[in-house]
Amino acid sequence: MPSLQALFHDAYVRRRTLAIIAALILTAAVPFADTVLPTGWSYALLGAGVLLVMAVLLRQLRPGGPGTDGAAASGRRSGDAARPGAGLLLYLSPVILLNLVFPLISPQMAAVQVGGVQLTYVVLACSITVPWLAQAACLPAYRLIGDLMAEQNPAAIARRFCSGWPAMFTYALPLVVLFAVPLWLATGWSLTAMATYAGLAALHLLFVQSLILANVGSRRGLWALAWLAYAAALGVAPTLWWLPPLAGALTQIAAMGRSLAALGFRNRPALRGFSADLVRGLLMGAVLWADKYLLFLVTDGDFPVVIIFVAMLPAVIAYNYYFVNLAPRVDKAVASLHRAISDEPLTVMTARSQRLSRTVDRAILSTGAVGMLLTLAITLVLEGVQPANVLLAVSVGVASWAFMLLTLLSYELDYIGVKGLPQLFGGIHLALCAGVFLLLDAAGSADGTGLAYAALVAADVLLVAVSWVLYKRHWSQPEYTLFWRHATSW
Repeated sequence: MPSLQALFHDAYVRRRTLAIIAALILTAAVPFADTVLPTGWSYALLGAGVLLVMAVLLRQLRPGGPGTDGAAASGRRSGDAARPGAGLLLYLSPVILLNLVFPLISPQMAAVQVGGVQLTYVVLACSITVPWLAQAACLPAYRLIGDLMAEQNPAAIARRFCSGWPAMFTYALPLVVLFAVPLWLATGWSLTAMATYAGLAALHLLFVQSLILANVGSRRGLWALAWLAYAAALGVAPTLWWLPPLAGALTQIAAMGRSLAALGFRNRPALRGFSADLVRGLLMGAVLWADKYLLFLVTDGDFPVVIIFVAMLPAVIAYNYYFVNLAPRVDKAVASLHRAISDEPLTVMTARSQRLSRTVDRAILSTGAVGMLLTLAITLVLEGVQPANVLLAVSVGVASWAFMLLTLLSYELDYIGVKGLPQLFGGIHLALCAGVFLLLDAAGSADGTGLAYAALVAADVLLVAVSWVLYKRHWSQPEYTLFWRHATSW
């Protein structure tokens, strides 16, 4: 395994690491800046510095730029890959559209009650459940079509997906009950309110599974169309809670065309493997999403929603940035190594292996730098508009950044075939979240919530450090971990 000294011989890695450290220190200092710096010009100076560093970073990450290996840069001049900025904006359409619509329709939702509970709380509970639920419910679908994805045959992928979709949707419905029971026990909502929550969660389950084909085919326009229909339905009829996910799903179902003829229960996944995938998805998804769900449980939904969601926004953007702009480079480097193992001499294979390790290191650290710089920028904005909540914003922002990095490292370990460790990290994180929110009583005040997230920062930074060491151990020789280990295991 390469030493840290060898790793930091890469100037690109050094720059990203220094950017992360600098942005982290500045973010932690923002709440105390008034005591040592004049307000106004100091924040403007820090904000300008953030924008400058981000501009340099994004310039080096453009296709063919200094941060791109030559082999990985070739062949990406079509579609969204040639326009990474446009692809990222389309992929972020749910974040953009929903943040535009929700402030406008929230008063109308708040005026409606379902079973004695404000519709706003029911929708909020579902919105923090669905991302975690989706991580588990969609994983079996990717297994179903996994062997076809390399062939890049959209019609065959769509037929295979449609043949198994009804069974996968049905098998995943118990997840709704899994999330609904703790919510009911914690809040004491009426059966009518709980039925509305369960129905809304089930419709969102249908919606997120319908998005899989657009995601697999990198059809960002179709993905954005689904969220545009969702946001439009929400804006036009905010109290018809069932309409937005149904409208979004219909855009995807219509695009499936003739593949819908394959719909049925003929291609049912094995229940044991399906259940294992659900558990794996729940544990891996817990790292990014468990804290929001548990916070809702201990506060009955009475927490500073805007501050929490704005503070976590940089981590969400960075996470999507990785999968849209950087993950394709990792995939191409893996394919290049596979070809080298099959057709090229040992010296070429070794060079390809080193390039793959370097590509993955750069992708993770670049994502970390983008996330931390955005966290600094958002913290500066909140210091100006919500100074009373800046400590909470810093705690949530840095914690979300750590959650995002741990998720990416877990993803890379899972990608290379190490299945147990990501689930272990997810289980540890889930236990830490439950313990922290219960012991520190986040329901008490915004300060209690901030203290809970500060404790999670300390715990998850340690988990990130451990996962980084394990990630480097397995990715230092990717040719063995990805290919030869499987060939020699018999």
